[in-house]
Amino acid sequence: MPALPPNKHQEKSLRTRTLLLDAAIESLAEAGYAGASIADITARAGVTRGAQLHQFHTRGELMAQAIGHLTDRQREAMLRKAKAVPDGRSAGAVLVELVTATFAGKLGRAAVELYVGIAHDAALRREMLRVQHELTVELLDRCAGLIDPAVTGERLESAFWLTINLVRGATLDEMVGRDRVRRKQVLADWTALAEIALR
Repeated sequence: MPALPPNKHQEKSLRTRTLLLDAAIESLAEAGYAGASIADITARAGVTRGAQLHQFHTRGELMAQAIGHLTDRQREAMLRKAKAVPDGRSAGAVLVELVTATFAGKLGRAAVELYVGIAHDAALRREMLRVQHELTVELLDRCAGLIDPAVTGERLESAFWLTINLVRGATLDEMVGRDRVRRKQVLADWTALAEIALR
C-alpha cells in the first residue's frame, strides 16, 4: 500500500527539522563545533526552543543527524555543479570545480568542524566516514562521466584524490584566515597541473 502524503502538521515538522539542520551547518561553518550551541542554532533557524526540543532533545542528537544532512547538502552542491558544466570544459577544470563544489566553502568548513568535533565518538565517526565515503565514490563517478573516457581510471583516480586533499587543505587554510587570493591562485595552478596529469 503506498504511503500517505504528509499532512500539514508533518510538513511543518519536516520544515522545522530542515531549518534546524541547515542552521547547524551554518553554525558549524561560522562558529565552529564548540560554538555551535543549541541557542545559536535555534536562533539561526528562527524557531522556538520548544520547536527545537520537539525535533532534537539534545545537542548530541542534533549533531548526529547533521552528519547525514550535511552530506546530502554536499551531494546537492555536487549535482548542481555537474549540471552546470558546459560542453568542452577541460578535464582539469571539471575535476577541480566538482571537488570544490562538494568539499570547499561553507559545506567544507562545516565538514571539517564536524570531523574534529566527533573524532572521539566512535559511532558518529564511523557514520561520518561511511556517508562521506559514499559521497566521494559518487563524486568520482560523476567526474568520470564528464571527463573524456580516454583518460584511464587509474590516472583519473590519482588526480581525483590529489584534488580532494588539496581542496581540503585549502579549506583549512581558509579557516585559519590565510590569503583568499593566494588560495584562488593555488587552485588555478592545480587546475593546470591536473590537466597535465589527466593527459
